[in-house]
Amino acid sequence: MIKKSLAVLFAFTLILGLSFSAGAVIPITEPYPGVETPEEFNQAPRFDQAVEDGDLPPVEERLPVAEDVYVVEPNDSIGEYGGTVLSATQALTTFGEDHMLMDLYVSFVQPSPDASELTLNLAKDIEQSEDRTTYTIHLREGLKWSDGVPFTTEDIEFWWEDMHNNEEYAPWMSDSFIDADGEVMDLVIIDDYTFRVEFGTPQPYFLTTLVHEVGWLWLSAKHHLKNYHIDYVGEEEMEELLDEYGFEEWYELMAHMDEGEGQANYIEGAPTLGPYVLESMETDRRVYTANPYFWKVDTEGNQLPYFDRIETDLVADREVLNGRIMSGDIDFAAYETDIRNYPMFRQNEEAGSYTTMQWTSGFSSDVIYMFNHTHEDENMREIFQNKKFKQAMSLAIDREEMNEIIYFGQAEPAQYTLLPSSQYYKEEFTEAYTEFDPDRAREKLDEIGLVDQNDDGWRQLPNGDEFQFEIEVVARETPKIPNVELVQEYWQEVGIDVSWRPISGELSGQRAPANLMDANLWHGDKATDILFPVQAQFFVPEPPGWEKTIWPEWGQWFLTDGEEGEEPPADIKELYGWYEEMLNTIDEDRRVELGHRILETQAENLWVIGTVGQSPWVVAADNNLRNLPEDVLWVWDTLWSTTHDPSQIYFEGGVSSSRE
Repeated sequence: MIKKSLAVLFAFTLILGLSFSAGAVIPITEPYPGVETPEEFNQAPRFDQAVEDGDLPPVEERLPVAEDVYVVEPNDSIGEYGGTVLSATQALTTFGEDHMLMDLYVSFVQPSPDASELTLNLAKDIEQSEDRTTYTIHLREGLKWSDGVPFTTEDIEFWWEDMHNNEEYAPWMSDSFIDADGEVMDLVIIDDYTFRVEFGTPQPYFLTTLVHEVGWLWLSAKHHLKNYHIDYVGEEEMEELLDEYGFEEWYELMAHMDEGEGQANYIEGAPTLGPYVLESMETDRRVYTANPYFWKVDTEGNQLPYFDRIETDLVADREVLNGRIMSGDIDFAAYETDIRNYPMFRQNEEAGSYTTMQWTSGFSSDVIYMFNHTHEDENMREIFQNKKFKQAMSLAIDREEMNEIIYFGQAEPAQYTLLPSSQYYKEEFTEAYTEFDPDRAREKLDEIGLVDQNDDGWRQLPNGDEFQFEIEVVARETPKIPNVELVQEYWQEVGIDVSWRPISGELSGQRAPANLMDANLWHGDKATDILFPVQAQFFVPEPPGWEKTIWPEWGQWFLTDGEEGEEPPADIKELYGWYEEMLNTIDEDRRVELGHRILETQAENLWVIGTVGQSPWVVAADNNLRNLPEDVLWVWDTLWSTTHDPSQIYFEGGVSSSRE
């Protein structure tokens, strides 16, 4: 039996609202249909001297062959070269504002801006068998890493054979590469720019897994990484490398060096396929410079990106970061913004020479609450598994008040489910138990034996023990602290003794999978047809993860085929069975039927309790920035701004308005 992968926590997979019926072809389109390849190509002035000196080939030789160059149709206008973008982040080794200006994950395909179809990216063509067992991918000929070395199927083969199938380096196998019979896919190299993936059973969602997963897997620069692989350097040289870099094992060093292969890379000198190369990363700043071998151009043949540099400062304090935005010291802010600051940002636009925009949040619920259904305390577990308890907790939340206080009335009360654009969506899923009815909430709590037995104002367990629980809060992205403060108040009003405390993501990563939490919260992403079918972690017991505490022991049981964790009850096994069937059938009608069953179960049992959703996402951008899209479906599902080819963004006049 193939050991299922802990990497499923990180192997981000997605599915778009496309037709997968038997015999049909998944729509894979050109990113800009009808756009012609320019007759000649141009480079940024920053590269002129290097080309003249012979240190850099001419731009035509740095790009793919002419017919395979990726041509971007600008949102508004052909850009101007030059300028340095200033941004900030609250953590140097995680996503930040600078990454929102990059093609965050270069992948074989990517979603279209409206998430309605897949578009070609690194791949120039993809062929699929009718039964969805075989996929042939044709790469753009002439692609190069940022150091000028060709990117070919030799890199794909190295990643598959020497990395992902090396049990020391990767003692797991991603579920994306395992078919319904538990057999691992075959990788067949056809030529330098063509490879085929073969499965024994249908894998209708394979192509959509590539959008996110290629950012973590698939793309490995063999010429760079082989220098840190035990099979290539030998034991004696490896010992010297381990001493030099301070690691105990070769695979730890490899994992460290592999952090440089994605577009959000954190290793100086590591080659990338993205538009920017990491020049330096210090304790308080990281700097990216334009990739001279980037493979995208605009419609006039100008090689992208337009910016020379992106510089990002570490700013640990959110108030300091807000101050820098309003003073014009930061040219672009989206990832680190907060809807509560919208009025303040608007008031300071003129002084800071920026414009405040509102993009569309892709969260079906801005903050979601999760109770631990496999809690170690049997009495707590019994309550948390009781759907009447969760229904009561949902009915006790005053979503209209929350919307006015936090979101200025611009959000909508919403249970956690999928967005209305989903083919699986039903209005009743969004409305389930979202009305504010504290009296009905109290009745449900009484019905399950949670009553105040000693007149102290708090409800006790049926056995007389105190009923108290704590919500652990990782305060990232959405306004989680003001949300939990209101929810605590609402739940206390119906007699529930609840507290909360902020914790780090690192601590959450230890406590949530270990079944140590009472409850936690997160934001309701994975609510589109992009991620729901293959990463339904808030709807079915997928493997334990750092951001969820719904059912860690049940998830572990499914992950290990019953060898670890706790065996779930029959109804949970049935729920998981629907999910597995949905992943493997190519019958579209059946998939939709199974999706509805899963969502109906969430609407009734409230594995996750939603609050309000579809709130606007605040963006502050320098007045000279051009080619910013008017709207973005801002969510991890669509890789935030990546679907709009952000390498096309530029400064009018080549400089920030605050530094003119």
